[in-house]
Amino acid sequence: MAPLPLHDETLLFEPAAANDDALAVVFAFPNQYTVGITSLGYQVVWATLARRADISVSRLFTDGSEPLPPTIDVLGFSLSWELDYANLLTQLETLDIPIFASDRTEAHPLLFGGGPVLTANPEPFADFFDVILLGDGETLLDDFFDALVELKSASRTQTLRRLAAVPGVYVPSLYSVTYEGPTGGVRAIAPVTSEIPATVQKQTYRGNVLSASTVVTPHAAWENIFMVEVVRSCPEMCRFCLASYLTLPFRTASLEDSLLPAIEQGLAVTNRLGLLGASVTQHPEFETLLDYLNQPQFDDVRLSIASVRTNTVTPKLAETLTRHDTRSITIAIESGSERVRQIVNKKLETDDIERAAVNAKAGGLSAMKLYGMAGVPGETMADLEQTVALMLRLKKAAPGLRLTFGCSTFVPKAHTPFQWYGVNKEAEKRLGVA
Repeated sequence: MAPLPLHDETLLFEPAAANDDALAVVFAFPNQYTVGITSLGYQVVWATLARRADISVSRLFTDGSEPLPPTIDVLGFSLSWELDYANLLTQLETLDIPIFASDRTEAHPLLFGGGPVLTANPEPFADFFDVILLGDGETLLDDFFDALVELKSASRTQTLRRLAAVPGVYVPSLYSVTYEGPTGGVRAIAPVTSEIPATVQKQTYRGNVLSASTVVTPHAAWENIFMVEVVRSCPEMCRFCLASYLTLPFRTASLEDSLLPAIEQGLAVTNRLGLLGASVTQHPEFETLLDYLNQPQFDDVRLSIASVRTNTVTPKLAETLTRHDTRSITIAIESGSERVRQIVNKKLETDDIERAAVNAKAGGLSAMKLYGMAGVPGETMADLEQTVALMLRLKKAAPGLRLTFGCSTFVPKAHTPFQWYGVNKEAEKRLGVA
């Protein structure tokens, strides 16, 4: 396993010196270092563990790691994308750890997983994990590790039963799952004994101090970027969108207590700033944030922003991005058809999309990327034709603005109103036609 480029990492926190009897933890990301270190969630969890003197934490990626302890007490995985599942199994094989939890003994580390993928739908991979953490790490992580440290000398069975009592901790082996036939959905999930909680409550952090990068490195997917979470969840509630429903309620970071102090800390070590969130521009003080970033001392800052709500693309936003070395903006329209947008609860008029393109061009941006889907429930070929017509309309309305349309197939997500619709078998064909 190759070593990590630690010499190129700038830490924005102070790691604690681990005690001699510290819990030996390996925190893994089932992808390459450049991908994993760009995950804000992974960064924050790693820093949380590294700040504890009762934990000795090492990082592991598919292409490298920090020096690993000879005996691993706990192995954790952060999962952000479904496609990383296969990499997780490969990493277990590399470490000579049985893939199935039922095959592990006292000689093996306790395996836990967390992240949006597992919180949304833990069952497909429940057999591979000893423990799954459901919800936000701010309220869950320390409670989980407090219990693990206390139980360090306990047996595996005792540890799992004790962990099951921690809010947000799901121990799959302590629950019996029945299905509606070999290919059906889950019929019921019940604890194996009355001592185990009947339900596991997802933990939701409701504070207004949100996440920010804990490390900056040129080896990240976005070189030397400092990321700050502006909002969490989304108030629009599009019927297909996991980001809205999984992380409710919509929360905004406090400008004075969270955003500005974090940005100041980050810009002291880099000149690249990323504003993250499902609907960043709907922060109630977003205009004030733009004014702050437009101060002369930040003229050399390169600003990146997550996908923004279309009707919030103003000339001021475009001018700010242009001033800070960004040439493109991304919006999600889902479809050029107003009928389809109504189906998915996308509160967006075609005129709003055109106005966004015009404002982007007027503000100095040279490109706009639009995201859409094929195979949405109720969609017809005529709706796809309206998407093509929309792109032609935008080209005419904002001449010279480079337009890119990224289209994927609709995939139903758990917890959303569209979760039971399944995948439209015609979606791939429609994508080819589009």
